[in-house]
Amino acid sequence: MMDRRAAQTIMDQSAGELLERKISECIASKDWRKVINIGQASSFEERVKYLWVWPLEKDLEKIHACFSRFDINRLLSIGCGTGLLEWLIHSATGIHISGVELDERWWRSKYATKTYIPLVFAETQCNVIQGQPLWDSIMFCYFNNGPAFCEYMDNFNGKYVIIVGPRDGQGIHTDPLPSRVNFPHGQYWERCCEMQIGSENLNCIVIYRRQ
Repeated sequence: MMDRRAAQTIMDQSAGELLERKISECIASKDWRKVINIGQASSFEERVKYLWVWPLEKDLEKIHACFSRFDINRLLSIGCGTGLLEWLIHSATGIHISGVELDERWWRSKYATKTYIPLVFAETQCNVIQGQPLWDSIMFCYFNNGPAFCEYMDNFNGKYVIIVGPRDGQGIHTDPLPSRVNFPHGQYWERCCEMQIGSENLNCIVIYRRQ
């Protein structure tokens, strides 16, 4: 007889597969609004398995307006994971986005989760930046490696840095935190846009402009 824990594991796997299938179907039909609705209809514990920051439609409208105001057209997202957030931003704003991951072997393996945007792979932070076309912006979402962040920034020549993660005081650690970024010595950036994102009053997105 199957014990209760094993039965719950199977149920969780089935629910996860169903959610992933629904998301994939919406992406195939380019229905980004329905993807947002799927996220909001799922429990917080379930949706964070696919995306730490699940935006609302009004959030993407604000992001679109902000990107238009600053003429942000090309975005390189570092450590993008599945790329679901990037796909939503691209679908809602039309800007060009590429995702970056370093461990190509993992993301090509049968164990990796499904990805929703094309990924760029490179062995070092320097190669990621230098091996790509000119980007006017770079994004870090729930990034948690301060030294790697600084190395990326040392090789980035664009005008905007976008940090997505927890708001201050939420008890969640990322490095950098959106509102407290330690940029490399000699670099000067001003905060030019900040907005809450998602329905939990948990996350925010902050845009910095090079001085």
